[in-house]
Parts: sequence; structure tokens; C-alpha cells
Amino acid sequence: MLTFFKKIKRDLKTKKKIKESLYFLLFFIISFSLIYLLLSKTLIYNFINYFYGSLSSIILNIFYGINTSFYYDFIEQVTFLIIPSIDYPVAIVFLCTGILEFSLIVSAIVSTIGFSLRKKIKWVLISSFLVIIFNLLRITFTIFIIDYFNLEIADFFHGFLFRLFLVIIVIGTYYFFLKS
Repeated sequence: MLTFFKKIKRDLKTKKKIKESLYFLLFFIISFSLIYLLLSKTLIYNFINYFYGSLSSIILNIFYGINTSFYYDFIEQVTFLIIPSIDYPVAIVFLCTGILEFSLIVSAIVSTIGFSLRKKIKWVLISSFLVIIFNLLRITFTIFIIDYFNLEIADFFHGFLFRLFLVIIVIGTYYFFLKS
């Protein structure tokens, strides 16, 4: 652990590096807060949740062969997927929407100093696409596991895939952004 702090101290020797790091942190906190609040506390959230519910239903029907219908509850702000082989509806709740992952990666990209606006926009679009694709795969695969196996196995995979998704998409995309 001491080596970690020595590396940070070495990297932050100049006032310029300290200033850049503080700017990044400040911009990251501000942009994350704004993006997260905009996507989670406005009508945009309803659209995002509905989008994942409807597209997940289509994917489950076409690619997994699971007969699925969905409905969106505007009061609870939750999409429910109805699958005849499962006794209860599957809910797509806030954490299923990828808003957290999207907010983290976009905030990191836009807050990074030393990259052109064009490159930042390009990587925001790439990361948005990746969040949507991987999130749809995570949702549909979890529902497939519920349908094919049982809820206990699916619960394990759901938690595992959520953590894996968070790490791979957010850290992986940011890493490739920095290397590009």
C-alpha cells in the first residue's frame, strides 16, 4: 500500500499535475451528478426503462425463443416482463438500466484533460453504444437463466454479471479512450 502512495506522490510532484488532478476530480463529480440526476430523476428515465423492457422482450422472443410480453408501470416506473413459464413477472428496475455505468464512463471521458472535444464525443458515443449492447445482453441472459434454470442460479449470475459489466465497460472503455 505504501508503494501506491509513493507512486501517487511521484506523479503529482508538480503543481500543474496536482491542479489537473483536482480539475478532473471536480469536473468528474459535477458531470456525474448532472448526468446521473438528468437520467434518473426526469422523464428520460421512463424512456430508458421502457426502451430496455421493450427491446429485451423482442430479443428474448427472437433470439432466445422465450415467449415474452412486457408492460411499463408509469406509477412505479418499472418495466415488467411477463414470461408464461415463470410464475411472476420479471422487473427491470433502476439498476438494470445502465444509468450508473453510463454516468460513470461519460463523466470520466468528458472530465479528462488533454483530449480534443471531437475525441471525447467519439468515445461518449462508443461507450453509449457499448453500455446499451452489454446491458441488453446482461438483462436477456439473466432472464434466460431464470427461465432455463431457476431464480437462485440466476441471482448469482445477475450479481456476477452486474459487477463484471460495471468493471469491463467502465474501466475497459476508459482505458481504451486514454490509449487512443
